[in-house]
Amino acid sequence: TLGEMGGQSKGTWVQKMTRTWLDWVTAGVRSQAAISEPSSLSSPSSIASIQLAIEEHLPTDLKWMTVTLGSLIGFALAWAAWQAIFFREEGKDGKDGVEGMSEIQLMFNIVKSVVGEGMLSLPAGIAGGTGLLAGSLMTVFFAGLMGYTFSLMGRICHVTGERSHKDCCAKVADPWLAQSMAVVLFVKTIFTCLAFAIVISESFARILRFCGVQGIMATSQAALLLMTFFVLIPLCMQKQLRILSYTSMIGCLGQVWVVFTMQIRYMDGSYVPGGQFYSTLRTQDQPNFTSGVIYWKTTVASFVLLGSLSTAFIAHYNAPKFYSQLQDASPEKFRKVVIGAFSFAMVIYLWIMAVGYLTFGTAAEGLILNNYSEKDMLMTTARFAISFAVVFAFPLGFTGLRDSMMSTFELGQEHFRYVTFGLLGVIIFGACSFHDLGLANSLGGAVLGAMITMIFPALLLFYAGQRSDSSDSSDSSEFGRLESTWAAAAVALAGVVLLVFGSIIVIMKKFFPEALHLPQ
Repeated sequence: TLGEMGGQSKGTWVQKMTRTWLDWVTAGVRSQAAISEPSSLSSPSSIASIQLAIEEHLPTDLKWMTVTLGSLIGFALAWAAWQAIFFREEGKDGKDGVEGMSEIQLMFNIVKSVVGEGMLSLPAGIAGGTGLLAGSLMTVFFAGLMGYTFSLMGRICHVTGERSHKDCCAKVADPWLAQSMAVVLFVKTIFTCLAFAIVISESFARILRFCGVQGIMATSQAALLLMTFFVLIPLCMQKQLRILSYTSMIGCLGQVWVVFTMQIRYMDGSYVPGGQFYSTLRTQDQPNFTSGVIYWKTTVASFVLLGSLSTAFIAHYNAPKFYSQLQDASPEKFRKVVIGAFSFAMVIYLWIMAVGYLTFGTAAEGLILNNYSEKDMLMTTARFAISFAVVFAFPLGFTGLRDSMMSTFELGQEHFRYVTFGLLGVIIFGACSFHDLGLANSLGGAVLGAMITMIFPALLLFYAGQRSDSSDSSDSSEFGRLESTWAAAAVALAGVVLLVFGSIIVIMKKFFPEALHLPQ
């Protein structure tokens, strides 16, 4: 039982880490032995020993891993606080009289743009049939890939001297391609903002009901209108991302609090059999480790996790604006910030995947907070925190929507106020009318997300590289021939694969869930 597992987990962290590494080595040695001796594969004892080596891990064996990930986040936040307090930089006026962001402010804005409520679905991706360590490697891969293409947009802005996808493309390629990019960005950010608004309306309606509010004021429409007038409008009217960095910091802290509370419940055993809240859970939400904790297993359901991770690092629609509003912007400075931000997001994802899965096993739901008891006040604070985190993510997504619209229709800054109120009105009306964007949002996310994060940066890299080759400017060395040809082709090909693959996964999840071993 899980209670017995908890009793067997005594010992030092070093012993637990040593045991984990020895288990990996043992599994590899036994597997290699079986491969090198084909006759032994038919032996029931050999098969059983290999299976035992792979499945004997306990949920408590990886406490050291979750503590390490949480400590990394803690150290990162402490370092950011130190930099913000003792090395504070005064904002310098940039273009259009907008104050530039410091590196710390930009990092928080990028993290808040990347990490959203989608992180709550990652433990279910592991529980669906993917080994925890295999899923972790997938996360590291996508973090590196998406971080590279995000940083690439800053370098392209540096070479072209422009501040949007459309203007960058118009500078190095054909106008029709530039206009196509603007339209795709516009459509994608519409879906992004609608999804945010729907989550805000539903989450704050639940908060109002929890606080005793009843009647029409407790509806999702009323909750959204209240949040719009008192929070969203003031934030969305800001031209300076420097100001939004403070709300981004609060949002990031809220998301860290969510995972931290999950870590506490994992460590104190409140949800193991006999734990404080175990008896309050529905049967389907109770922890299930009948097969132990799987490290390296992959199944057809692993494609669901891959599909989620392929869209988990999307913030590229704001990359040019982030670069243009960075103080004393340079490709090197921007790259350093991007590495820090995407590393932070990656560790958050790894942390919540590990602690959510190790708490509930294969019972982890698509929204991991639903697994926790409604009588658990600590986790109730986590639900509040994730709701406010989504609110503070909305202005960044809306900034991308507004900029893409003004770029698409070539509107000047004198239309800023009208565009802001017009778009907010459309988004709020849509969120009040629909409670689920369904297949269109999921399919659009897969298709348009792959274009924005992979295909567009690759095309801009190729064309910017061609322009640099024929230029005598000092920027001609920014892109080498190898990067602007072979690397651009590889990234574009990967984008096409993700586009097709992601679309297939979305359709299968909607119409053929049994093929992915998902509940119908």
